[in-house]
Amino acid sequence: MNVLVFNVGSTTLKYALINTETSERLSEGLVDRIGQTGGDAADHLSAAQIVLEKHATLDVNAIGHRVVHGSDFFTDCTMVTRSVLDDLATLDSIAPLHNPPARAVIEAITNLDMPIPQVMVFDTAYFSTLPPKAYRYAVPEEIYRDYNVRRYGFHGTSHRYVTEQTLGFFEGDTSQTKVITLHLGGGASATASVGGTAVETSLGMTPLEGLVMATRTGDIDASVPLHLMRQAKMSTEEVDKLLNKQSGLVGLCGDADMRTILSRRDKGDEAAKLAIEVYVHRIQKYIGSYIAVLGGLDALVFTAGVGENAAAIRALVAKPLSCFGIEIDTEVNANARPKGKIVDLSTPNAKVRTLIVPTDEEQAISKQVEGFLGR
Repeated sequence: MNVLVFNVGSTTLKYALINTETSERLSEGLVDRIGQTGGDAADHLSAAQIVLEKHATLDVNAIGHRVVHGSDFFTDCTMVTRSVLDDLATLDSIAPLHNPPARAVIEAITNLDMPIPQVMVFDTAYFSTLPPKAYRYAVPEEIYRDYNVRRYGFHGTSHRYVTEQTLGFFEGDTSQTKVITLHLGGGASATASVGGTAVETSLGMTPLEGLVMATRTGDIDASVPLHLMRQAKMSTEEVDKLLNKQSGLVGLCGDADMRTILSRRDKGDEAAKLAIEVYVHRIQKYIGSYIAVLGGLDALVFTAGVGENAAAIRALVAKPLSCFGIEIDTEVNANARPKGKIVDLSTPNAKVRTLIVPTDEEQAISKQVEGFLGR
């Protein structure tokens, strides 16, 4: 089956046509700076048309769409229909940067009445298995019920994919294999899974909670926004911008790129040093807490841009974790170049396997679409 995958961002449209039998990418590309001066497309409708025109002569059997937020409405892959799109529109307010552009692309293709099935794959779906003790916040029932205030989790497509790849790395029965996956990119999150089922994750109702990210704070006292609104007279929009776009690594040292920050740290830059320490410390806190939740650990997995490529970060994260059986080979770690393959960083005596597992969201989406349509 050839699945055309649409991975839509607020100003981008990444696409790939994947043969699910061979995993071959028959095409791939990016429509960039959508709606911006000098960009590739005026809007997401135009961007979708550009991609479809590129594939007019290719054999496309299905279209798979990545949608960030599915809330409680969508807990599995979902076939696109006009009534489903009406339901999806009600979620715009809880994912204003991601869901509306994805929905715009889906609606544009739907309006063309193409005889090709369209399937939505939700980032939140992998976390539909979280127990109430993990997804409920300690707020009144009516707040949870009426305003959907709960943990949803994100990066689920990536976490599901690398967890499945990790289970395939082990021999024998993996139904009780305990895995912590660290998706470390511009956005960052940690997930704990047992046998491929998510039981805990760090991102919350929105992609702000949890680990320190490129521009997002991660965990912060909920009273901080109130304090800033009262004392600094900041508006809700200003606080939102501060926490989501001006904090994290950027807030700590002025840079979002981990390569630049590590280089600055190596040259003695104190702000960069602090940013790395805060970033690593937060990851270690989550690993420790998730081992407690899981009651042990079989595999610790690094993935995404920083996780796959920043050997220094992996070394710093793992260094104090030997008490949990996590020990990595310094030389293997320093020279690791995944290139689409799993790399085992563990020392021979390590009780926990520490792995680099390259993520591939487009590949994961294509496989989910194939499985859904084959039911």
